Formats: sequence, structure tokens, C-alpha cells
Amino acid sequence: MKKISLPLIALLLIGFQFAFSQIPNPENLTAVFKTNPNPGMMGYGYVELKWQIVQSPSGNYVFKIFRQGPNDTTFKQIVSFWRGLSYNDYNIKPNSTYSYYVIAYTNSGSSNPSNIASITTPPLADYVRFVSFPPKIAAVGELYSYTAVAASNASGAVITYSLVEGPADATIDSQTGLLVWTPVASGYFKFKIKAESNLGGKAFQEWYVKVNGPTGVISGVVLDETDNSPLENVSVFFLNTNAARHEVAYTNSNGEFSKSLVEGNYKIKFYKRGYYPEFYDNKSSIDSADIVTVVANTTVTITASLAKVQPAPLYTISGSVLDSTGVPVKSLVTAFLVKDTTFPIINPQFIPRNMSTVTDSNGNYQLRVMGGFNYVVYAKPFNKNYYPEFYDNKRTFNEADRIFVNGDVLGINFVLEQKPVYNNGIAGLVKDFYTGTSVQAMVTVLLKINGKFRPLKSIKTDSLGNYLIENLLPGTYIVFARPALPYLPGYYKADSIALRWRDADTIVVNENGVVTGIDINLITRPDTGFALIKGKVRTILGEPVAGATIFAFDINGNVKAYTTSESDGSYSIENLTAGEYSLIVESTEYENTDNGTINVDYSSNSVQSKDLYLSPASTTEVKNPSTTPSSYSLMQNYPNPFNPTTTIGFTIPQKSYVKLEVFNLIGQKIATLINDELNAGQYNVEFNGSGLTSGIYLYRIQAGNFSSVKKMLLLK
Repeated sequence: MKKISLPLIALLLIGFQFAFSQIPNPENLTAVFKTNPNPGMMGYGYVELKWQIVQSPSGNYVFKIFRQGPNDTTFKQIVSFWRGLSYNDYNIKPNSTYSYYVIAYTNSGSSNPSNIASITTPPLADYVRFVSFPPKIAAVGELYSYTAVAASNASGAVITYSLVEGPADATIDSQTGLLVWTPVASGYFKFKIKAESNLGGKAFQEWYVKVNGPTGVISGVVLDETDNSPLENVSVFFLNTNAARHEVAYTNSNGEFSKSLVEGNYKIKFYKRGYYPEFYDNKSSIDSADIVTVVANTTVTITASLAKVQPAPLYTISGSVLDSTGVPVKSLVTAFLVKDTTFPIINPQFIPRNMSTVTDSNGNYQLRVMGGFNYVVYAKPFNKNYYPEFYDNKRTFNEADRIFVNGDVLGINFVLEQKPVYNNGIAGLVKDFYTGTSVQAMVTVLLKINGKFRPLKSIKTDSLGNYLIENLLPGTYIVFARPALPYLPGYYKADSIALRWRDADTIVVNENGVVTGIDINLITRPDTGFALIKGKVRTILGEPVAGATIFAFDINGNVKAYTTSESDGSYSIENLTAGEYSLIVESTEYENTDNGTINVDYSSNSVQSKDLYLSPASTTEVKNPSTTPSSYSLMQNYPNPFNPTTTIGFTIPQKSYVKLEVFNLIGQKIATLINDELNAGQYNVEFNGSGLTSGIYLYRIQAGNFSSVKKMLLLK
């Protein structure tokens, strides 16, 4: 009989000990409902599970998660081989009770179940929306009526109606929504009504009514300033100073135009491509334009002369494309003309758009471009071992330096960086959401790094709207398309539209394989106007933010226009109709602060200036402070505007009973966020507005003898 050595016996005993040792039980399992949007559940929310376990040096535990739902008689396993100490369950329904437990296991066995954590999910929030559309035309002396109809997603909701803004003699029935009014004068009249549910939801509807009555006429002729020859197909815009919309007429072959208009005061703009636009009478801006008054049954005759735009001089942009060792890298170099407006003045044959050339054997290039404009220059190497680059050392179009050309520009040099080569990519089509027609755009992929999406690479689509971005770092991406006007930019979201990055679908890219079918749906901007909002985008520390997308939302939460901030943070949103706007800045690096609203009109406020501010990404949990504040304070919520969650911060210098509440503008309490005694410190509290309609809300804190109120804006 063979002898077994003592060391071998010891090893066997240790092995048996590990094999049959008890795996520790998961402990302190908690289940919390979270309201962060999730595309699979239409933004309702999810249950966040968290637990703890004692980890031994040799422990390498994975977990099974069990759940009992409202229709289950027993617990069912929903997850296996889960690593980590938290899990989000998105497969839930409103107003239902769920119970969970967790088991840890390895190859050698399983633990006992953890404690059971139960939670009842809240009901769906009350959401109200208008499902009727008002008539926009009325006549003097005739009854104008409109039955407003709003609907709620909550069964049993009772909706009442009220008139927020309108003529003094207009009335609305609070129960039926019937609005009646008999106009006594022609012109343009603004209406705004509110529908409010007894369950808390509300919605607004705003429109203008054109009242026809006795009209007057503005007629005239438009000539070429150089030789007084008549100009055909000139667009003549009539801007009523009391309306958001405009009327338009066109000159005939004799340069003549005529337009019948309701009584009122008008500013008139003349536009023809290839000529400098102007306002009557020979004014360069809408604010300085002369007023033309239309009186019933009369005709006003005016004349205008337009100056022809001369082709801009051509200049050279030149430089080199090398690698870090000074070796030339053969590349296609392109200059993109940055500015594109709704009313371009240069004829297309004079614009050398997107001029391209290939570098020579020494890596040098020259581009001929038109002077007086900003350009972005892009180097795309033929060798895929190098990253393409925008000047100056930028990866994407939005963040690229703008080069103003007013003479020959030298030294626009590129030093390309080598990269690992992956046989992968993202491919798709940029198209009109409604018609399916292709749209040319600049497409950018953004890689998720440390929880934030960072711009990684941009490329221009071909003439059919197709794009392929190859050789990407493996990871999670979102994809952004920046088209030319009249289209609004957007992110990839399967079979839908996503104007904001938080609404985008993510794409996982592996080391090998091209992800295809990533089609980006875009929509066009609505009505074009003649107002303008400009300013600068800065951080809360005053630093300029380049490459941010600024949207102008109307009072109903619809996007009306957009622009992108320049390298110095400056922005200009042009061609807006008159009205009230909220400006939202989109940047994956920041959250919004309170930028408030701004009004533009055709009377005296057609050009407005407003600086916009961004703050770093925020925390959304209540946290105990590390230091004790010296005074009471209530901070502005962030992000602001928000959808649907935002964070409210406050400080208390001593132990106090704190009440933090949210109200609507008529003083009704929406929510109580805190009603408890707290220790001294700084706190951040999350507020969820998923059940509310877009609008301004108030939040108030009462702590000791301290009280403060601030406004916040919910935009959906």
C-alpha cells in the first residue's frame, strides 16, 4: 500500500474545506423606484436593487436575482451570473407590488437567500395634452368659436379650461372648453388657453387669429440699384408688428408687387438671392425699418432699390499634413463653409463650398476659398492607421476651430496621431423622418468614457445621406447628425426622433464588425421669421463653451430653431418668428443652469441678447456634507430647464426643521420633497416632474426663520 505524504493530506484538507465552506449570504437588500427615463418603458422608471456581501480573499461571487410580481404565485429567477452589487429592473408596471431576493453562488455552491425587499411602484403620472386644433381665421362682426379638447392618460381625470391670454371680450367655458369671441376690428390677435386636470396635469395651447375685415393695399416696384431695371421674383415680406407670422408677395417681370392686408402697422423686407436684402425704406435691420400703416380701403405705394452682391475675392488656405515624426501623410483636405442661413445672398455658382484637395508628396496643400467667411478645415488620411482631424487638433466638426478668411491664411498645419486599427464601425443613413428622403449632414460619434459621452470622430455623408465611420475604439456610442438648414440636428433613435442626447439610443461597438442600420431621422424647422437672439455660452465660472448646440423652444416645448456656439462661445439664432422662447444648451459635458425665457417681436424687440450658462454634471442624491455651512441658502436647481428630473440644493447652518415644497404658478402645491428635521449641512434633493406639463414652477424652502423661493422651468 502506497503512503500518502503529509503535505498532500494537508492540501486535500484545505481543498475540502473550501469546497464545503458556506458562501456568505447577500445582506441588506433594498429596492427603490427610480424615475430616470428608459426607452423600453417609455420613460416610466425602474426598480434599483442594491445589496451587500462579505467578500473573502478567494471569493469570486456571482448572483442570481429572483422576483415575485403582481401576477406571480412564486418567486421566479429573472437574472443569473450577475456580477456587481446592484441591478436595475426595467420590466415593471405602474401601481404594482414586486418582491425580490438575491442568492450568491460559485462553482462550489450557493448561499442562502438574502432578505426579501418589496416595493409598490407609483401609478403613471397624469399627463394632459390638447387633441384639438384652433381655427386661425376670423372676420369682423362674425362669431369666432373653438371647442378646445384636451385628454389625460389617467382614467377618471376631470379637465377644466381657462383663458390665459386673449382679447378682453373673449370667454371660454371651463367645463366644455368652448371659446367664443366676436371681433370688432381686423388684425392679428393672440390666444393662450390652459387645460388642467384634477389629478395635477396641465397643458397650454397658444395661437394667433387673423381677423379679416376691411383691408388696405401695399403696392410698389423693386428695381436694380445699378441701372434701375425691374427685378423679377423678389420676395416681399410684410411683418405686422402685432403678429408672429408674416405675409409675402412676389414681384412680376416688371418688378411690381401688390398685397391686400388687414389694417395695422407693417415693416417690409425685400429679398432676392444675389442682392443685398433690405428693409423699407433703405434700412439694413428690422429694428430701424420704417413703419408702413395700412388703413382700410386705401393703397400705399412704395419703391425699393436693391444692390447686387459682388462675388467675394478668393484667397488661399494652405498648410501641411504630417505625422508626429514629420513624415508626410497623404490626405484629403477639405474646407467647409460654416455659415448657412435661411436667406443666403451669394449665388451658388460663386460659392466654392467644401473645397477639397489632396496633399502633395511633401504633405503640403492649398485650398482656394471665398473671403469674408468662416471655414472649418478637415484632414482625412488615406492611411487608416491615422486619426482624421479637424483644425486645430480637434476630432469633431462642432469643436473645430473656425478660420475667418479675409486674406491668404498660412500655417493651417495638421499633425496626425497614429491609432490602433479595429475592423469595425457604425454605418447608416441620414433621412427625413416623414418622407424618408436622404439628407446630407456631418455625422459625429460620441464614445461613453467615465460615464460621459465624448465626441470622438466626425465624417460628412455622401450625396445620398449615407455614412460609414470606421476604426472605432470598442465601447458604447451615441450618434449625432448636424445637417444644413432647414433641417434640425438630431441623434440616432430607432424609428423615432431624438433632438437631445439624453433621448438617443446607444450603440455597442465591438473590436470587429460594422454596426449597420443606424439611420438618423431628422425634421425640418417650422415657420421662418425675422427676429434674432444672440449671446455667448459660458460655464458658471465664465469660461466660453465651444461646439454646444443651442435650441430655441416655444412655449409648447416645440423646437423652432437651433445654432452652434463658436470657439469664443458666441452664438446667433436667426430667422425666428416673434414670440416667447426658452433657450436650451445641449452639451454632453455639462448640465443646464437657469437660462430663463426671452421674448422677441417685430415692434421693438426683434434683436435680443442673452448669455447662456452651463454647469458641470450634477449629483442626484441626498448627501451628507463634509463641512458645516455658515448660513442658510437655497440654490438654483440644475439642470434648468429640466426633463423630467432636476436637483435642488440647499444649506442649513444648524439643526433645523426643513420643509421643501414645489408649487405651480397659481399657488397650488405640487409636491413636498422634505418635511423633516435635518442636521446642519449641505443637501441635494432630486425632484421628478414626469407627471407635470411644461411650464414654470416654484420651489420654496422653510428652515428655522429662513424662507426662500426660486423658479424652475420644465420643458418636455
